[in-house]
Parts: sequence; C-alpha cells; structure tokens
Amino acid sequence: MSSESLSAEQLRHAFRAIATTMKSKSEQLRELDAACGDGDLGITVSKGFTAIEGRLDDLEGESPSRLLQSLGITFNNAAASTFGVFFATAFMHAGKSIDRRDQITVDDFYVMLEGAADGIATRGGAKVGDRTILDALVPAAQAAKAAAARGVGWEDVLSAAAEAAGEGAEGTRDLLPKLGRARWLGEQVRGMQDPGATFVQFFFEACRDAYETIMEGG
Repeated sequence: MSSESLSAEQLRHAFRAIATTMKSKSEQLRELDAACGDGDLGITVSKGFTAIEGRLDDLEGESPSRLLQSLGITFNNAAASTFGVFFATAFMHAGKSIDRRDQITVDDFYVMLEGAADGIATRGGAKVGDRTILDALVPAAQAAKAAAARGVGWEDVLSAAAEAAGEGAEGTRDLLPKLGRARWLGEQVRGMQDPGATFVQFFFEACRDAYETIMEGG
C-alpha cells in the first residue's frame, strides 16, 4: 500500500489543469460524436468544464468528497444532458465513497472509480460490452486497483488507469451500440470508438498529466 496522498487543495489545483485539457479535446469529441450520435458531446464537455473552472475558487477549503460532488453537479447544471447526468452520477458516487476523508490515497482512488462505475451502471442499465462509458471506466478501475495492490504511487496508478481506459475505448470499435440513440446506427459505427468511452480515455490522460503538473509545482 502506498503512503502517498492528495489533499483537497491539490485535487482542486489538478482540476484546473484537467478542465483546460478536456476543453481542448472538445472538438475531437464533437467530431466523433457527430459520426456516432448527435454531435453534442463536444459542446457538453466544453460547457461543463468551463463551468468547473469557474466554480473551483468557490470550493476552496472543501473536503475532497464535497469537492467532487459539487463539481459533478456544476457540470450537469451547465450542460444538462444525458451525458451530464452520467458525469454528475459518477462524481457523486465517487465523492460519497471517500466521505469524511481529508486526504485521498491510491487505494481511495480505485474505490472512487468503482463507485462511479456502479453508479453509472445502475442509472443507465448498462454493462461492459454495451459500447458505453463503462467499457473504458471499468478497465481503468480494475487497472488502478491492481496497481495500488502492488504498492505503487499516484503516478503509476494514474498511468495504469489511463492506459487501460485507452485500451477499453479502442475496444469499442468492434462493439455495436445497445443503448441510447447510437443503437439505431448499428453497423454504421463499427470501426469507430465510442464517444463516451473516448471521453473517459481523455479524462484519465488529463488526470495523469495534471498530477505531473502538481508535482512540478505548476
């Protein structure tokens, strides 16, 4: 078990970098979603993370749990949509899983991801293999748990989660959608990554890079 931990202030600082990165990915997500759905994911991501940026100063001094839950609600309020609901659900469940903690460890992290995945699965009725967010999020949670069990620190755990999320998103190219509006496209989406799973990939890559920024004091 690693003794490394992150404070709420470090987490808040990380989300500044994460928001910047995710906004820069919004056009890629819009293009992918336009091919696989209705094309609004990029706009949703841009609006949601812009709102998160604007909320961070107000959340100074909040616990990690409260910070995550507030950011989830902020995202959905700014970009109300099916995706916004799932984002808020993930952050609410992740936050509840670390209630009363002042610092979060790598062991807390995979528990947060498991909580987020369970919340999304329950709300959306989806499972791995349905070509959804879960096809990237569940592998990321599993990889984070395995890495934490080896006693490594945040850098390795985040890298493992990002790599697994990327592999999971890549794997959706061979899946047909079973839920949502994309299911009507059927074979038309084969060969393209699921937009939601790709979002998860980008998000964990942003988390990994943000941690590096924190450690460098940037």
